[in-house]
Amino acid sequence: MSLEEALTAVEQHIEQVSGALLSLDAPALEAASTALRDAAARFNWVLEQSKGISAAQLPPQFEQRLAAIGQQLAVQRDNLARVSVITDRQVAVVVPQAGSAQSATYGNPQAGPSKAGAVARIYRSAG
Repeated sequence: MSLEEALTAVEQHIEQVSGALLSLDAPALEAASTALRDAAARFNWVLEQSKGISAAQLPPQFEQRLAAIGQQLAVQRDNLARVSVITDRQVAVVVPQAGSAQSATYGNPQAGPSKAGAVARIYRSAG
């Protein structure tokens, strides 16, 4: 595998990760992230195997592509953090935290069972 092929593979996997992140498809995001990690490791291996070429001695077009990859990864990291916050908020709506003031479904959560208003009127016995 040439250095060009390895770098192109990294770029393609970054696009796959971006697509999975935009579609909010968790299994696809996990698979694409794993493939990206593997492609980055292959690129690093190919770079190490290149005779006499270090990262500082890459041609200018490679440096530009690597800089673009770094920027894309930073944007993806930020977007992943945003999606994580949104997901946490959605889960908090569906599954409220125990012991919070909003955990009561009916009535006043501060009122004990013996206090009036602690239970909705429709559930009080007729007796």
